[in-house]
Amino acid sequence: MKEETVLFRAPPMTSLTLDRFRSLKNLPSLPEQIDNVLMTTGTTSSMDYSIVEMIQYDPAMAMAVLKVANTPIYGYPGKISSLQQAAGLLGPGAIKNIILRTPIIERFSDTSSEVLSIDYLQLWIHSGVTAAVSGGLGRFIGGMESDVSFTAGLIHDAGVIALTVYFPTAFAKVQDYMDENQVDLIEAEKQTLGFSHLEVAGEMMAAWGFPPQLSQVILQYVAPEKNKINWEIAGVVALAKSLASEWGFPSGLKGVTETERDRLLALLGISAKELQKWEPELRKYAEFALDTMKIS
Repeated sequence: MKEETVLFRAPPMTSLTLDRFRSLKNLPSLPEQIDNVLMTTGTTSSMDYSIVEMIQYDPAMAMAVLKVANTPIYGYPGKISSLQQAAGLLGPGAIKNIILRTPIIERFSDTSSEVLSIDYLQLWIHSGVTAAVSGGLGRFIGGMESDVSFTAGLIHDAGVIALTVYFPTAFAKVQDYMDENQVDLIEAEKQTLGFSHLEVAGEMMAAWGFPPQLSQVILQYVAPEKNKINWEIAGVVALAKSLASEWGFPSGLKGVTETERDRLLALLGISAKELQKWEPELRKYAEFALDTMKIS
């Protein structure tokens, strides 16, 4: 046990530290997503809901909107946990301005592609579908904030985006370690970096003033347990992620270990028969996400 602690605190392969992520100002989005927003705002009077609808499946834009909504200027610092709440608070005009300041991932792709093979389009689709299914599951299960489960599903891979875009060389070492030692992604991150992409997301959320609720979900969705705060939403995100992958929309990341389906169903109190009954409607939510994103 002592030796493992030393390994985690003194990773031998990179000098990257978790606090570096506190200084990040934003995450970049796909050029297709930004083009879609610009096209929409150029062809309509477009201070309407269409712009909000378009960003609701984009993790980078969602993070940017939530960051602004949780600033003191809007009166609810650290209290806005969902993209839907943020959109209602800010309005389409402010959201458009936020999107126009969102960097394009292509600015970083040349550097990243030299050391990584990350399909960001696939990752974005996976995030959007996971969000749609998370929101649907939240509604079917009941007793939880389905808009928060939707948002958590959308941004659950924000730490991966930050790591691969801004620190591709460090993430390449993670991938090498994973291949050489046949361990999963999170274990490789801990051994190589001293922290995981889940903690990266948590660090950014803390720095950007997000409510603890969101970081609590993201930090535990890989292995949700009932004794943890907001475990139920974490379980919903884990189940939605599993369904998205099963339906042909995986993240494309190597070494991602998903919680066993039976364990998640037992945790959430859902029978396999109930999930089967919900599946046609959940697939419709996923299809709507794909149609709205217009990048598949």
